[in-house]
Amino acid sequence: MKIIPLALLFPALLATSAAQAVTVYNSKGSQLDIYGRIEAQAGNEWTAEHNSATNLTGRLGFEAQQKLDEQFDLFGKLEWQVNTQKNDTKNPNNTWDIRYGYLGVDAKKFGKIMAGRTRNPMYQWMGITDRYMNYTSNVYSNWVGTRIDSSYQWNRQDGTLQYEYVNGGLDIRTAYVMGNGSSSSTIDNGYMASLGYAFEFPVAGTPLKIKPVIAWQKMTKDPNDTSLSGNYTDYLQQGAGVRLSYGKAYLGINVGRQTYEQKGKPDKDYDAFDSLAEYWFTSKVALRGGYSQLIESDNDYVHRKQWITEAEYRLKKNVHFSATYIYDDRESYESAENLWVLGLRYEF
Repeated sequence: MKIIPLALLFPALLATSAAQAVTVYNSKGSQLDIYGRIEAQAGNEWTAEHNSATNLTGRLGFEAQQKLDEQFDLFGKLEWQVNTQKNDTKNPNNTWDIRYGYLGVDAKKFGKIMAGRTRNPMYQWMGITDRYMNYTSNVYSNWVGTRIDSSYQWNRQDGTLQYEYVNGGLDIRTAYVMGNGSSSSTIDNGYMASLGYAFEFPVAGTPLKIKPVIAWQKMTKDPNDTSLSGNYTDYLQQGAGVRLSYGKAYLGINVGRQTYEQKGKPDKDYDAFDSLAEYWFTSKVALRGGYSQLIESDNDYVHRKQWITEAEYRLKKNVHFSATYIYDDRESYESAENLWVLGLRYEF
């Protein structure tokens, strides 16, 4: 029996977190912040021999901002994922993997425009259910990184030109992906857009906060690049979701469809569903859980069905202890059905 690969759990290490940024320089309209985290995890059946194992990773980032005038600010970000085991990285001789690297202009009431490796517009939708400490639902990519876009890293693409506009509850994000210009890219071009609107109204004296989101992207593979397996050409993804917050409770639900176009073959469609419910019993103790699935539409083939339960205890505002249980069921290959992960995260 094969096991759930570590790659299924590592995206959780790449998910966003509320890092405790520290300003290290602030003078004459120029500001530099530094932030990061260190995270240790232990779990069962992580190795090919079905043994328990541990994993240690980190993150280091810099954010800079320069005031240009009363209307415009310049901003930039560089962030790295740090891995201690060389086999966890793309390059066995390199333990640093860049997550973000972009530069942009904030026109304030007119929005922001940025270029580089950004958090792309699809995350406004995918992020609705991305709240686990030790897990990220793998129903949004279906290995798109090896089929269409070689730079795909959980909502980050090289060579992205992105625009964001937030006004009140309105949240608009659009992007054009063009490749990084310094090396061969499997992407010929790509387009993304997401639209969200947040509003609230009182229920029994407590505001019920609601934000529905719709998202869309299309990636076109470079026809001259033959390094990828299969006959895949274009990749299309559509999604809709909603998040609701009420007091100490949170609920997020996402649905989506992925379509892979192929030369000389019928398209492949995948239907995704992801849900998450969370409740904070105190300011330190939370329980969350959910169900997700990815099913090939034409033949009802199960690529992934997962039930997740996670408990979190915040020792401090920036110190998190968590225990996650994952029940995994799929038809694409046999896997460990019962997986647990213990995690300790320190943010700075």
